[in-house]
Amino acid sequence: MILLDQLWQKYAAQVPYARTFVQLAHGKFSNDHVAFRSLDLRPIARVFEELGWKRAGEYDFPETHLNAIHLVKPGEPRVFVSELRIKELSARAREILAQLPPDPPYDGSAGWFCGPDLRPREDELLELERESQYGAWLLLFGREVNHFTASVPDVAEWQRKMREAGIPMKDEIEGAPGAGLRQTATRAAPRRVQLRERERDWPYAYLEIAERNGGFDGFVAAQASQLFDMTRR
Repeated sequence: MILLDQLWQKYAAQVPYARTFVQLAHGKFSNDHVAFRSLDLRPIARVFEELGWKRAGEYDFPETHLNAIHLVKPGEPRVFVSELRIKELSARAREILAQLPPDPPYDGSAGWFCGPDLRPREDELLELERESQYGAWLLLFGREVNHFTASVPDVAEWQRKMREAGIPMKDEIEGAPGAGLRQTATRAAPRRVQLRERERDWPYAYLEIAERNGGFDGFVAAQASQLFDMTRR
């Protein structure tokens, strides 16, 4: 699918761990799913619905004030879109996040999936992060891809391979051996961002690795909740 290929190229240019995985896999990459973050999941979901994806699951993450959906299309990777329930945050967090512009109509290009180029104040970014690291991520990266996910037959084996290649990995594997879905991830690759006062590094995106068993086609909220934290500083 051309859009996902273009998004992969942009993402992999910023996430060296993804490029290392492809090298270790001898140039092969089977994409289980791609994930996006938002304040309102409908505009991103609509892009993929118009391209033939259909909603297939809903998820709730009360501790982090998030909900999510996933979409499917035969022969294509799943799409996972989450959103921050901004009304559940403090007035101050809502005030800072109000800097984010509304999503414009989709223009048919991969360039629509971009950051807001806000150059926020560093003190406001760090203040927001204390309440919602997800919100702070959105302030910097907006509609950019949050992660791609490599589909593998054995997640433990790939966790070992990546560590041996020097890739910083999540300590745990989410999901017991033989479970319908087992997942782990690299640490988030840092990215240089422009703030109002200066440039600094911020955790951008990670590569997730997923193993599916028994025909399981969805997601497990408890596992996804742990993976949201991969962009925490």
